[in-house]
Amino acid sequence: MRITGFVIETPDTAAAQDAWRRLGTTDRDVRFTPGEGGLVAVVLGVEDVTATARLLQRRGLVGDAGGFDVGGLEWRLAPFVPGAGDTTDLALDHVVVHTGDAERAAADHGARLGLDLRLDRRLEEHGFRGLFFRCGDAVVEIAASTKGADGPDRFGGLAWRTGDLDESRARLAAEGLDVSEVRPGRKPGTRVATVRERTLGTPTLLIEQG
Repeated sequence: MRITGFVIETPDTAAAQDAWRRLGTTDRDVRFTPGEGGLVAVVLGVEDVTATARLLQRRGLVGDAGGFDVGGLEWRLAPFVPGAGDTTDLALDHVVVHTGDAERAAADHGARLGLDLRLDRRLEEHGFRGLFFRCGDAVVEIAASTKGADGPDRFGGLAWRTGDLDESRARLAAEGLDVSEVRPGRKPGTRVATVRERTLGTPTLLIEQG
């Protein structure tokens, strides 16, 4: 199971397509649909869509081969094609999901969807709890408040990994994208920058590992 793509709801599909082209994350398939929702679905590549759909139904998720409801969010299934996509300076690092119920989200994404929980991290000084699930070559980060905040699950954005943040930032700036200054990341040893391009349809972060 691997994250192979995303669905973006946007009021201007042409502008969104152009922004994603300039971002240059061509190793993932991004589909666009009219609307205002931004990132509305994550696509999982699997070897056997029918068998995976049957298994997820047996685990209690509602849906079919076209897509499943996971905590109120849509996760779609698609055939996984090894080696699909081009190599660029950006690779998917993680997808963020915000939740008001960390325990339910852990069950949904781990026991039901079948992702591998690698870390349950609490930062009490920031009121943050993060559940980090491995999904192929990327991570699904479930972000929850430790202060009892409630609300429905929602996709919180995408983070893209780069081996040279300064070079990637310069490339995107040359492409006309609005990119913040480089700053230290929350994880020790990392550096990050925010791509502040609204037409991408979702919060977008660049991250360089130490």
